Amino acid sequence: MTRPHTTCLIHGLLSAVIAAGCGAVLLNVFPQLEAGVFMGGAARLASGLAGVPTMRTDEGWALLFSGQPLMVTTACSATDFFLMTVALLGWHFAQCLRSALLPCAAAGALVVAVPLTLFINALRLIAVEQAHRWVIPRLPAAYDLFLHMFTGAVVFLTALIALNLLLEFYGRSRTPHARN
Repeated sequence: MTRPHTTCLIHGLLSAVIAAGCGAVLLNVFPQLEAGVFMGGAARLASGLAGVPTMRTDEGWALLFSGQPLMVTTACSATDFFLMTVALLGWHFAQCLRSALLPCAAAGALVVAVPLTLFINALRLIAVEQAHRWVIPRLPAAYDLFLHMFTGAVVFLTALIALNLLLEFYGRSRTPHARN
């Protein structure tokens, strides 16, 4: 017989795998999700948060910041971040449920991860634009691409860590007996 803690770990792992797998399948079966939902949604949300206009172009979306437009292409869609977020949420949701309802935890993770990904990606777009405005021009041009990607990685990594900590502490306070 397995201990309750081991069962919770197995449920969490299975839910994370199911959630991320379903997310990957959805992105592959419906490729328009990447451009229409993730890329366009994040660009429109960043536009609203930053108070700048946005315009649809052949390459994707342009956020019309005063200095220079920021192009939001499929590389900026954050679908990889979405899959990591889905797996993290699936893991935590299954542990909170403490049941064999893994598909429910996975479905909940998919539903919650979409707006969360759009919001974090919009914040990343704004942070990247600010880096291009304040930091990147002051350094040699050879560092432009690295600093652009580094800024995005910092935002995404910080968001994943913060989300995990929030879920860990919230889950621990809601089910103190499960962590023994």
